[in-house]
Amino acid sequence: MTPHVLFVFLDGVGLGPAGPMNPLSTCALPGFARLAGGAPWTDALPPLATPTHVVATLDATLGMPGLPQSGTGQTALFTGVNAAALHGAHYGPTPPTTVRDVLERESVMAHVAQRSGSDAGAFANAFPTRFFAAVEPRGRWSATTRMARAAGVRLRLGTDLAAGDAVAADVTGAGWPDLPVTPVSEAVAAERLLAITRAHRFTLFEVFHTDKAGHAQDAAMAAAVLGTLDRLVGALLDRIDVTRELLVISSDHGNLEDLSTRSHTRHPVPLLAWGAGADTFLGAASLTDVTPALRRVLA
Repeated sequence: MTPHVLFVFLDGVGLGPAGPMNPLSTCALPGFARLAGGAPWTDALPPLATPTHVVATLDATLGMPGLPQSGTGQTALFTGVNAAALHGAHYGPTPPTTVRDVLERESVMAHVAQRSGSDAGAFANAFPTRFFAAVEPRGRWSATTRMARAAGVRLRLGTDLAAGDAVAADVTGAGWPDLPVTPVSEAVAAERLLAITRAHRFTLFEVFHTDKAGHAQDAAMAAAVLGTLDRLVGALLDRIDVTRELLVISSDHGNLEDLSTRSHTRHPVPLLAWGAGADTFLGAASLTDVTPALRRVLA
């Protein structure tokens, strides 16, 4: 039976050396450690491989010089195509025109829509009014929103969040800027994510606050964001049915793991898979290996 897949995308989370400038090594993160087989998320992260649990590290440089960027990195992650090589350089934060056609035609959401219809894919995030006001006039859609729109997957709104049919990017909704929304616990957010997941073949949930904390070089912000995510991950692991559901977590480039710099890093990024079909990701070594594995899981 094809599992229901929940992909939690953490923007800007790499695997760097342990130390005082790496909040992934200084913060207590029991949920993250559980997902990683007991290890902290650093460059010493050991691989793990069982039928229902895989831990791996992925190259995010895509064989190109310079610092990885979101536009090409996310396109590579969600299509399996080396977007940086296609464009001729790393590029971000949004996908350059040179890779947009690939993103729209070959993404994992396009794959699901082609086989099962656009209703088979879901983007669990709620998007505030100000997001649309910022991107629509110039068409500066992010990689994730561009691929969703191209696949006919709707972008959820504040009304969906208020109704419990979406999750805020900050998980709890405490920072939601629009219509009144009652913040929820990470456990409730996990239940909402899994309810959406169980109604679709592939569900994406994106967190950008990790990248934001890295760029800000803000240790307190990083600790708060990671604490929330750790509780979400723990709640998901407690609730997932590993016989019919699959949780995948990965990133596009490093950033948060080195608060000594405002820039991205060339560190590898984590790939963690938990549940039915996790072993499909065995051998994944680069951003470009993730979507091919997802296509096999979702075949």
